[in-house]
Amino acid sequence: MKKPNFQAWLEQKVSDEPEVILAGKLEYLRLYLTDAMREIRNKAGLTQAQLAEKLGVKQAAVSKLESALKEHELESVLHYLHTLGADLLVAVKQGDDLYQASDNEGVLLVDVPDVVFQKALAANMSVREYVHVAVKKFSGEDDGLRTALVKLLESDDSVAVKVRERLGSRTIQEVAIELEKCLSLSEEEDRLSAVKNVLAANVSCRESNRGSSDQVDEIELLDLAEELLEKLADI
Repeated sequence: MKKPNFQAWLEQKVSDEPEVILAGKLEYLRLYLTDAMREIRNKAGLTQAQLAEKLGVKQAAVSKLESALKEHELESVLHYLHTLGADLLVAVKQGDDLYQASDNEGVLLVDVPDVVFQKALAANMSVREYVHVAVKKFSGEDDGLRTALVKLLESDDSVAVKVRERLGSRTIQEVAIELEKCLSLSEEEDRLSAVKNVLAANVSCRESNRGSSDQVDEIELLDLAEELLEKLADI
């Protein structure tokens, strides 16, 4: 839904009085809520009179609900939305804590950092569109990378054979997950150290220490880690 930009107007500082600040927040809520309600009704192809008939009220009642200048009872708003097959999602934020008050499975309200707003703006997208695209892309890349890692480790490649010799009680899938984490590290030296520790049967590459040493041939282990990283780079 493309929202009118009420934000800039509402953020203009008028007063430090708590009552004035609260009034501004109420105005902000009414503006966006009533705008959404009208758009949902229009998408349903209903006039105010037609919706009023479905609700069992007069047209004036629907007009009042869609007015940002009027106070609204929560029950009336929920009835309006329910009739149009819509839900009201509510969350309460205090500091860094966010509490979702609406019971709606499959929908999670979250707060996002300012950098996401800036990236969405640069991409000429709404924040919701940007997040959906980012999640879809991340999930797709995540599954594809892990599948490629498993395929490599199961192959007859000489490096893969050496890696399987070091699996111990771990499965290929488990090692693939650990290697995937290692590849997310930004520094090349950190990736190499992390892969080496995975090969040494460490549980988690993120807990690795560059100076740590297991009871293995360090040179052989480091060579294998470098060879494996070259294979992973091709992926």
